[in-house]
Amino acid sequence: MKKIIIVFALSFVSVIKVTAQNDTLKPVKGDWGFSLNITGLINDIKVENNKDAIGNYMIFARHYLKNDQALRLGLALNYLKQNFFTSDSISISSGNRALQEVDSTISRIDFAISLGLEKHLGNNKRLDPYVGADLLIGRIGNTTTNANLTITDVTGTLKEQLVIQQDGGFYIGLGGIAGFNFFFTKNLSLGVEFAYALTYQKAGGDYSVSDVITPVSGAQISTFENGKAQASQTALGATPTGGIMLSFFF
Repeated sequence: MKKIIIVFALSFVSVIKVTAQNDTLKPVKGDWGFSLNITGLINDIKVENNKDAIGNYMIFARHYLKNDQALRLGLALNYLKQNFFTSDSISISSGNRALQEVDSTISRIDFAISLGLEKHLGNNKRLDPYVGADLLIGRIGNTTTNANLTITDVTGTLKEQLVIQQDGGFYIGLGGIAGFNFFFTKNLSLGVEFAYALTYQKAGGDYSVSDVITPVSGAQISTFENGKAQASQTALGATPTGGIMLSFFF
């Protein structure tokens, strides 16, 4: 009889533990989660990725190391390519009218990663407050500008090709975070996050300018220039990361 009571008691405790684990709507150890920002709640609702310190979009994820502790991971890989084209009728020194066309391209690749840790507080079934910290490291890619200009009149076409190369830079940030998630259903939440960080950014460095002019008649003219131009800034304040966040876990 005593053995039966012991077995029954152990079974009862096991049932209570399983029930307690299944009672929560929150993620648990081993789960992964992704979050998106919600903006424009009044006029134009948008759901988009988080942003890093220079405004590039990041994929943001969490991995639960424990039921109340999560690793924060962010990745940004952004390729920027802008094309501009203009076509105008202009007056030239000869008094003739000419067609001026400018076709230019600017390209750059930026990369950033963030790593952080958050501690979840309390044991409410739906409300999940947390605090934590993030480290952000990013690379601003070198910028290349290609511009081609043509001026065409009755005598022919003048061509000019301009190529500008500019060094990129880097940025680094360290900040604290605080927020909460409210779980509507299992592993689906809507929350708010606030981040306050110290960031340092340095952009620029060496640059070069190559200019090749091919006139309607006469010899081609080529010039080359190089130099240094850079800027840096340090900022302490709220960051673009955070806001109203929609999160889902699995």
